[in-house]
Amino acid sequence: MAESGSGSETQMRDTELFQAALGLGTPWSVSGSRFDAAARRLDIEITFAKGARFACPACGAAGCPAYDTEPLTWRHLSFFQHEAYLTARVPRVSCQACGIRQVSVPWARAGSGFTLLFEAFVMALVASMPVAVVARTVGERDTKLWRVVHHYVEQARDRADHGEVRRVAFDETASRRGHNYVSLFVDLDCRRVLFVADGKDAATVGAFAADLQEHGGDAAKVAEVCIDMSPAFIKGTAEHLPQAAITFDKFHAVKIVNDAVDQVRREEQHARPELKRTRYAWLKNTTNLSPGQRDTIESLSRRTLKTARAWQIRLTCGFRRRRPPIPISSRPPFQSDGGQARSSSQVDFAHVMVRQSGSSSSV
Repeated sequence: MAESGSGSETQMRDTELFQAALGLGTPWSVSGSRFDAAARRLDIEITFAKGARFACPACGAAGCPAYDTEPLTWRHLSFFQHEAYLTARVPRVSCQACGIRQVSVPWARAGSGFTLLFEAFVMALVASMPVAVVARTVGERDTKLWRVVHHYVEQARDRADHGEVRRVAFDETASRRGHNYVSLFVDLDCRRVLFVADGKDAATVGAFAADLQEHGGDAAKVAEVCIDMSPAFIKGTAEHLPQAAITFDKFHAVKIVNDAVDQVRREEQHARPELKRTRYAWLKNTTNLSPGQRDTIESLSRRTLKTARAWQIRLTCGFRRRRPPIPISSRPPFQSDGGQARSSSQVDFAHVMVRQSGSSSSV
């Protein structure tokens, strides 16, 4: 590998160094190396001792003789800034019980073009960045890396024990552009993904319940689920998780309330121009209000405005963080006009809350 000093001594030092670094044991050894500076590539050649015998990879029978060999290459961790590859003549052994089988090598799993250390490096990267970005970083095709990811994810799921799952959250997200969705099911106590299913209908909950059973869990023991207000998820929960109480997640509940408040303001501002350009004052958390917005809220909340009433309903829903309230004790009580002051948005909001409360759920 080096260009100075005694060739045989240098080569010996290189092979001993690489063998120690790779942790190779009998009967495997490093037989040579080639470094191409222009190609920025290091190739390390591995061989096995003549006459070595191996265990059968199928039945484990020891002492099987080599039948023939096949040259294979694996991508390894980079050598400084240079790509590194391991090449070996991998023997096929003759087993009396199983016939001709290719042995397993200690530095890579069967069928992979990467070493175990390289795959571990890839899995560490994909935990914090997209696979496509990792592929560009390491200089490999993303399709090859996806095969690595799928292998270890499936291996981990095979070992997963869901026997203690009691509280689950699930929601849909877009898997790609267009109307392509996947539903994710998460253990709220252990903060881990339990299951991912294509689609966002009630059948995804059934698929989750079946998968939970396969991993030692029990759908009847799930006591609580947190979901959005999707009718499909509500139906799926009732059918497949019959003992679970439903809690609607805060994000969607707040959005419905905020939309209702804003719609009340939009309808009322035609007759009450002082409401124009006050949208965000009504929708912000009170701790985030600017001094001007706080003054606006204090002033308008003293008037008999439907928007102010809707805002009060929003505050009493319990979505705001604990904080000192805006002083409104001097404001006169809201004056009802026999029901005529209720806008369609307020009615819609009330209908939503009544309908959802009829599903034995809570916000």
